[in-house]
Amino acid sequence: MKNLAAKTYRKYGYKITSYEDLYQTLAYILFYSIDIYDPCRGSLPAHIKRTVNYKLKSMLSGEYAPRSKNSPFTFLKASYTLAEPD
Repeated sequence: MKNLAAKTYRKYGYKITSYEDLYQTLAYILFYSIDIYDPCRGSLPAHIKRTVNYKLKSMLSGEYAPRSKNSPFTFLKASYTLAEPD
């Protein structure tokens, strides 16, 4: 996870508020992926890798973290998040 956080921060650091926020969000996504794991659909390590990478890309596009509708959080700077609907 540290490698993924460091690599992502080097590439997209201009969009990210801080490395610590990014790392904390990756830890949250890790636990989220374990929570939604279905053993019938494959191995846990493959599921974690796929889910973390997908959610990280989604969040870099401006989406909020999964299951955070009432209090959304993101590691992106304000200018890179999606606009809230009026």
